[in-house]
Amino acid sequence: MGSGANATDSRTAEPIFSIIVPVYNTERTLPACLDSILAQTFADIEVVCVDDGSPDAAADVLATYASRDPRMRVLRQPNAGLSAARNAGMRAACGRYLVFVDSDDTIEPILCERVLQAFESDEAVDAVTFGAVCEPERLASARIRMLLSPVDTVYRRFDPALLFSAHAQPYACRVALCASFVRRWGLTFDESLRFAEDVPFLFTVYPLARTTVLISDKLYRYRMQEGSLTHDFNERSSCERKLAQHLDVLGSIFREWEVRGVRPSCAPEMVTWCLDFTLFDIVRASGRCAASSVRRLAAMLEHAFGPNWVELPAHPAVRCAACAVAAADGDALRVSRIGLVRFFVATRGLAACIERVLGR
Repeated sequence: MGSGANATDSRTAEPIFSIIVPVYNTERTLPACLDSILAQTFADIEVVCVDDGSPDAAADVLATYASRDPRMRVLRQPNAGLSAARNAGMRAACGRYLVFVDSDDTIEPILCERVLQAFESDEAVDAVTFGAVCEPERLASARIRMLLSPVDTVYRRFDPALLFSAHAQPYACRVALCASFVRRWGLTFDESLRFAEDVPFLFTVYPLARTTVLISDKLYRYRMQEGSLTHDFNERSSCERKLAQHLDVLGSIFREWEVRGVRPSCAPEMVTWCLDFTLFDIVRASGRCAASSVRRLAAMLEHAFGPNWVELPAHPAVRCAACAVAAADGDALRVSRIGLVRFFVATRGLAACIERVLGR
């Protein structure tokens, strides 16, 4: 159990699933979330709710549900953020398998049943990733809808597709993990990140997992809110803040890989992904911010992949963008508009680029 967290009971029996629910300022959506969890067709679960110092009446909601169902466990801690709440839930979890559900989302009744089938398909399965839908769907881009739609696949060792093309991310809430795998590697969410903390977590999980199973079932319902942090970051006025956060995410990934000795065979894809993750906002940032960001990005890529990192991407348009980043040397990025168009068409495809330009 995490420091500063107090559970309302002392259950020690090992359920099959621990469903970890970080709770902060979601008293209105929390009942629907908990109802969907407690309605699972597979009943051998515990629900580990972490009240992250929520300022609203979420604590009362949690107390009411805990009084009704002994499978509920409630931990409380001073506000420390989503990652800290998830980490506290993982430390307290007693289950064989871990599932993450955010307190403004819901899950399908068959989630645990389907995920258990996937885990039991092979004794080496460490991670199971499933599909999700956005609510309301109109707020989700075609790209996000596509990313949340994996195809039934079994990866018996790490494959770069898990990170870059198999629709296995984003969102840690669509990944169930074997608890022994989490403990063996000491996996945690980076508590220094306040945005996109899922990304470094999954970039660590997939390279380390012995077997990863993707299932196409849409088992998670992600509530999209126009005022949420994710959507605020998509506004032009906040692109510099978003850019700084994205660079922090890259730094977190590379630190995790270095500490754990992870050297996945995906350097060309990773360089391409890092550029795609940052360039759109670098070109929109102010001169000083753009210059410092380019310098930081180039330094991380050179440290991770050596001085010849610019030669790694296979596509010519991506190599041109990489060369522009390397050549900036503290100055603002100098790349033509047509060069940027070619880069984003190469990394995302023409349809996705048109969608982004149109703001859909």
